[in-house]
Amino acid sequence: MQSVMNVVWDKLLPAIRADALPADSAAERALRAKLGALQVRGVRGRATSPLAVKVSRRWYALDENDRGLKAIALDFTARAPAILVRTAAGEMRTPFGVGTWQRSNTGFANGLERLLAVPQQPVVALNGAWTADSVFALKIVAPETPYYTTMTFSFNGDAVTIDSEHNVAFGPTKLPRLTGRRSP
Repeated sequence: MQSVMNVVWDKLLPAIRADALPADSAAERALRAKLGALQVRGVRGRATSPLAVKVSRRWYALDENDRGLKAIALDFTARAPAILVRTAAGEMRTPFGVGTWQRSNTGFANGLERLLAVPQQPVVALNGAWTADSVFALKIVAPETPYYTTMTFSFNGDAVTIDSEHNVAFGPTKLPRLTGRRSP
């Protein structure tokens, strides 16, 4: 955190002035065009895999973890694919897009709510793709913020490993690996 504050003190504060900058309509048009074209890239990969049918809607009981996740599943059979998560508080279903983004006002955010320091669940947008026959990646973005997290599900028989990483954080960006076994 101190490094962030050093940049503020050393670079930003000295550049702040009481007088307004002169109007520059060409620079303003260029800025508006650039901002209007910005987008968050989705996960690059395939829309499906031969494994998708085998793992779809199959619950994986997770080893004890500090995120409070009990079990997890991916649903590729529904009209809107979704990640399903069980915690002590219950079960939640959060839709995701494949080849597109799917917004959700509630649901699973993989810890983004802690990064945003807000007590309620943030609005999120999710996008996923198969990056290999046995690997599905899911990107969860908190729109209009700098934060996103990527979850990588690696399936191997009746087991799954889930690696997660935030793009930025005040601390480690890689979350502890989750492991799970298919539950009946």
